[in-house]
Amino acid sequence: MHEPVVVVGPGAVGLTLTAALCRADMPVAVLGRHAASERRLARAGFAVTSPDGRRSRVKGFLRARAVKGPASAVLFCVKSGDAARAAKAAERWVGPKTTVLALQNGIGHEKVFRRSFGPIRTVIGVCYFAADRPAPGDLRLNGGEDVLLARHDGNAGALEDARALLSCAGFRVHLKESEDGMLWTKAAFNAAVNPLGAACAVESGRLVEDPALREISLKALAEAAAAAESAGHRLDYPDMAEKLALSGRNAPRQRNSMLQDLAAGRRTEAKAILGPLLTAARRGRVPVPTLETLAAVLARLEDRLAS
Repeated sequence: MHEPVVVVGPGAVGLTLTAALCRADMPVAVLGRHAASERRLARAGFAVTSPDGRRSRVKGFLRARAVKGPASAVLFCVKSGDAARAAKAAERWVGPKTTVLALQNGIGHEKVFRRSFGPIRTVIGVCYFAADRPAPGDLRLNGGEDVLLARHDGNAGALEDARALLSCAGFRVHLKESEDGMLWTKAAFNAAVNPLGAACAVESGRLVEDPALREISLKALAEAAAAAESAGHRLDYPDMAEKLALSGRNAPRQRNSMLQDLAAGRRTEAKAILGPLLTAARRGRVPVPTLETLAAVLARLEDRLAS
């Protein structure tokens, strides 16, 4: 048996990758936060609903805690705030030739993974596909198959390995020259969709269909772009508003990740996404009232979870 790919974090992104890798007949092991839930998932597998409504079941992957020795690749699919914990938990599977691929929203986690595993093995990426995990054993794919991977000094070999792995699994892989541009662009995109959808408890399609919500979303996008540019990070795409609308139309039933977190009683990754944008805005003296309001609303919602 070839060295498996270890997927760290069986959330919506992690299960999407696990399903794709299993379909491509690659050996896969999934690392969960707790051994008992990891064992249950590996034993029972999980159900997948495709965008056209077809149902299937993914089984045959391993539980990572049963895997000895290094993996061929370790894919980190945890929240940005969990990056340090996940890196520590998965270090036993990272050998000298293991490719480390981190797929998070937000900004700041890239430094954690490079500090843990070095720049040569580490690839930072972002996902542009829609997936929902309404329950631990249930995955709903709502459309999209794009993954962006960034070049960084010294990571050419790992970058090619990550590109080949994801391409074989059926994803459309795009290589980006600027890691900063990639991360800040995704942060701006998330800032325009996730906090508003989570605060209003609506699926992504409503942010396009409802005139009032669409106006707020576009204001958040404009503020995020201005904040990023004030810090020297020009967004990768000049047509971000069009891409935002297209995303909502293509995956109208998608519950964004912050909405999924709140529905499950978890804290969101608002600090990793909105925090850097708000900091850049303050330093650049850029007014961002929409982003500030959304951040305050999410903070209140998270405080209610804690109480």
